[in-house]
Amino acid sequence: MVLTTVYHIAGFINSLIWYAVTCVIQSLTGYNLLTDDDGSMASVPTTADLAATAGYNVREHVVTTKDGYILVLHKLESAQPTLGKKGVVYFHHGLLTDSETWVVGDVNLPYMLVDQGYQVWLGNNRGNRYSRKHLRLSPSDKQFWNFSLDEYAMYDIPASLEHIYQFNNGTSRITYVGFSQGCSQLLATLSLRPDLNNILNLFVGLSPAVIPQNLSHPIFKMIVNRSSRNNQFLYSLFGTRAIFPSVAYWQTWKWYSSVVDTALQYLFGWKLNNISSEQRSRVYPHLFSNTSVKSVHHWFQIIDAKRFQMFDEHVNIGLSHFSNYHPGHQVPPFPIAHHLDVPMVLAFGDADILVDINHTTKLITENNPQMKSKMWEVIDCPTYEHMDTLWASDVEKLYNRILPHIERANRMITDSDSTLALDDGEVENTQSPKFYKLITN
Repeated sequence: MVLTTVYHIAGFINSLIWYAVTCVIQSLTGYNLLTDDDGSMASVPTTADLAATAGYNVREHVVTTKDGYILVLHKLESAQPTLGKKGVVYFHHGLLTDSETWVVGDVNLPYMLVDQGYQVWLGNNRGNRYSRKHLRLSPSDKQFWNFSLDEYAMYDIPASLEHIYQFNNGTSRITYVGFSQGCSQLLATLSLRPDLNNILNLFVGLSPAVIPQNLSHPIFKMIVNRSSRNNQFLYSLFGTRAIFPSVAYWQTWKWYSSVVDTALQYLFGWKLNNISSEQRSRVYPHLFSNTSVKSVHHWFQIIDAKRFQMFDEHVNIGLSHFSNYHPGHQVPPFPIAHHLDVPMVLAFGDADILVDINHTTKLITENNPQMKSKMWEVIDCPTYEHMDTLWASDVEKLYNRILPHIERANRMITDSDSTLALDDGEVENTQSPKFYKLITN
């Protein structure tokens, strides 16, 4: 009895630590997920509820992937007349979250775009709160959770983008806006499906996590080292299905927000100065949505390998689930060389330890010479940490910098027609790619 109690206490503490680790590594904190494999849900507002409170409507579209997962896309609409019809914009969340990411803040880019007349869509990965169905499998089946970034890239993003493109009869290219892993998913998708470059007109990457390398806390080092030697290490801790299936029970804690803040400060050294405590209290209950243990495992493999690679099914052997797609049947990096061909605007915080922007831009432009002229702008947000590109108190400044790029992409105007004026006191760097330093509070 005593040993059982100790085991549960240790597991509880371990879950708290892991909750903070995985949330932030992949861009997220909070919860709001389905609690069990039977589909029971936390009693928190849905994307539709949040949108309705802000005066917007949500229409659900159901998309089935080629491997049988049933995804839900949220089409965001204004309840009031807008400025007219512009382009199509698709938003994709990071790991361990869902479409609520985009509509829970004080200032939300999707709402700004809807008000200007854009057709706005919010995507959802397989396994999260809105996409827990399959043609043949149940969430209680182990096989249901056998997915990682590979499947997001091979199936989920293509199915979502193709549905939206077909919805518009193939007449409108899509602007893709991603946050954290949502950025990595597009890069991986275009690596495996370069034909999808043809239906995109712009990629906007907020806090683009590709190869996180600055995680120095001993907990991270231990997990990376153990995982690199034993592919079963994480599975032995968390099973082979959903990670943190009981997190939703924590929502009743009055001190929940303080616990998350403390964990983030301890593990990542974050100051959390740019997001108000009121804002954090509002967003934390909306940001954790289920994913597979394998998805988290994949990121630790990427960190250990120091390259943007596909999932290694057999450590020290080097076999990918998709090995047959690549010569040599080895675990390859996502083959982004010469496969990226869409204009990009990236935004990052210079205090974000999860984003190495120089490495990311070098990876993109050196492997894809055509991207040197298509890297429209890299926006440096001083003092911003990972989540600040979504919820910083002054994030509207960043969005106002991004909006003209989205308009440019959807009007298909030339570079000379789209020069962006600098605000007083702001500094522009003319190096390639073009860096722009935003003035933040």
